[in-house]
Amino acid sequence: MIRTNSIVFKFSVQMTVILGILLSILVLSNIYSLEVVRSNVLTSAHNTLAIYQANIHSNFNNYSKDLIEVFDNNIDAAVNYANMDESSRYFKVQQLKNNLLAKMANDYSSDGMFIRLSGELVLEQFSSRIQSGDKLALVDFLNMHKFSSGPAGESDEWKVFQIQGDYYLFKYITYSQVSFGTLVKADTLLSMVNRGSNDQNRYVLSNTEGIILSANNIVLKEADTTLDNLTNEHQRNFLIISEPIAEFGQITNMVAKESLFSGLKLIQWGIALLAVLSAIVVPLVLRFLTRDVLKPILELVKAAKVVEQGQLEYQVPSGVPYSLEFMKLFHAFQSMVSEIKDLKIQSYEEQIERSRAEIKYLQMQIRPHFFLNAISTITSLTYQNKNEEIRLLIQRLSEHLRYMFKGGLVEVTMEDEIKHAENYIRMQEIRYPDQVFFMTEINDEARRVLIPQFMIQTFVENAFKHAIFYKEMLSIFIRARSETRDGCPFVKIVIEDNGEGFSSEWLKSTEFEDVTEDGGQVGIANIQKTLRLLYKRDDLLKLSNAEQSGARVELWIPIQEADQQTL
Repeated sequence: MIRTNSIVFKFSVQMTVILGILLSILVLSNIYSLEVVRSNVLTSAHNTLAIYQANIHSNFNNYSKDLIEVFDNNIDAAVNYANMDESSRYFKVQQLKNNLLAKMANDYSSDGMFIRLSGELVLEQFSSRIQSGDKLALVDFLNMHKFSSGPAGESDEWKVFQIQGDYYLFKYITYSQVSFGTLVKADTLLSMVNRGSNDQNRYVLSNTEGIILSANNIVLKEADTTLDNLTNEHQRNFLIISEPIAEFGQITNMVAKESLFSGLKLIQWGIALLAVLSAIVVPLVLRFLTRDVLKPILELVKAAKVVEQGQLEYQVPSGVPYSLEFMKLFHAFQSMVSEIKDLKIQSYEEQIERSRAEIKYLQMQIRPHFFLNAISTITSLTYQNKNEEIRLLIQRLSEHLRYMFKGGLVEVTMEDEIKHAENYIRMQEIRYPDQVFFMTEINDEARRVLIPQFMIQTFVENAFKHAIFYKEMLSIFIRARSETRDGCPFVKIVIEDNGEGFSSEWLKSTEFEDVTEDGGQVGIANIQKTLRLLYKRDDLLKLSNAEQSGARVELWIPIQEADQQTL
C-alpha cells in the first residue's frame, strides 16, 4: 500500500494532476467547439425558419386575398342562384366555374377553391398538385361538410381537417347559406420549405395543439402523432428548433447531430486515446520509479531503523542492480555506521549521569536552609525549657531526615511530598505557636503523580522565611489537581501565602527564569533548574502575587506514561 507521504504517491499525484489538466483543456476546448457549432447551427436554423415563416405567411395572405376577391365579385350571383330559372342557373354555374378557374391559374394560387351554393351544389377547382384520388375525397368532404355561417365579409381563421390521412387547411366565408372557400394541403406548404433541403434538415408542420400535419425525411410511427412525442423520441439525435406560424401552428426544424458534429469526432477519439494512454503510461512510470528509486530508499530506511535499534552491523546489499548514485549512498551509509560503532554512543550515557549528578547537587543546595532553621529553633526552645516541644521537634526532624535519605530518589509521589511538607509545617508550629494556618486540597489523581523531591517543601520553607511576622498569622494554601494543557495531561500545583508577596522589582528582574543566589533565592533557582533538567521545559514555574496579598507559586508537572498507568 502506497502511503500519502511517499515519493511514489507524490509523483503519481503530480503526474495525474498534469495529465488531468491537459485532458481537461482538451475536453473543454472540444466542449467549447461543440457549443460554438451548436450555437451557429441554432442561429442559422432560426434565420432559415424565419424566412420560411415569412414565405408561408405571404402565401396565406395571397390565398386570403384571392378568396375575398372571389367572394366580393360573385356573392350577388351566388345568392340569387336560387331565384333563377333552369337555363339561367346553368349559365351562372359556368360563369362561377370560370371565375374560380381564372383564380386557380395563378402561380401562387392555393390547392383549390370552391363555392357551395344553396341546395348543396358545390363548384370546385383544384390545382395540378392535387392527385385525382385526393380530388374525389375532397369533393366528398365538400358535399358532406356543413360550413358555419357568419356576417358578410367575415373571414374565419384557417381550419385544419384530416381527409383520408392527409391534412388540409381551409378558410371560407359563408353568407346567406352560400360558402366561398380556399384550401391548401399541408404537404404543399412543406414542399415550399423542402426545396433544396438535405438529410441534415428535417421539417415538421404542426397545428396549435401539437398534432403533426406534415413531415419530410422522417418515418413517422403510429405513436408519432404529436410534435411532443416526436421530439421526445429524437431529441438525443437531433437539434430541434421551432418558429410559430400565426395561421395554424408552428414549423419545426430537426437538424441531425451526427452529421453536424461529424467533424469533431476525430478530436473526441483523440481525447479518448490520450486518456487510455495515460492510464497505461502512469502505472508504467510508477513501476519504474518504485524499482529504481523507492526500493533503494526503503532499503536505506530499513537499515537506519536497524542501526537505531542498536545493531551496528550493516553490509551493502549485493546482487541488486541499484543505480550508481544509490550504491555510493549505501557505501557512505556503511562508513557512517562504522564510525558510530567506534564511538559506541557512550557520550549519551555520560550526559545522563552528569544530569543526574547535577540534580542531586541542586537538591543538596536546598537542604541547608532547613538545617539552619531547625538548629535555631531547638536552641531557642532550650532557653525556654520546652522539653516536650523539643521532643516533638526532634521526632519530626527525624522523619524529615528519613525522607531526605530515602535512597537518593529524584522524584517522589505527590502524596509523599505533601506529607513531608505538612511535617515541616508542624515543626514550624512548634517555633511559632498559634501563628500558622495551613490547608491542602489534593484530588486522588494528583496524589499518585511523581514530582521532584523537596519541590513543595522548598516553597513552604520560603513562605516561613519571608512571609511570617511577629504575632501575625501565616496562612499557607496548597492545591493540586490534574488538568489538560496544550492537549497534554499535567498536574497543576498552586502554593499561596498571605505575606507581602514578591516585590515588583524582583519579579521584573528575574522574569521567573534567571534567579540568582543573591537575596536568599537559591531554593527557587534550584527548583527552576531541576524542572528544566527533568522535563526539558522552561514554562513549568510561574511566580506572581495573589489578588489579595501574599506570594503565589504555580507549578505544572507533566504526567508521564508511568503515572497515567497508575491513575
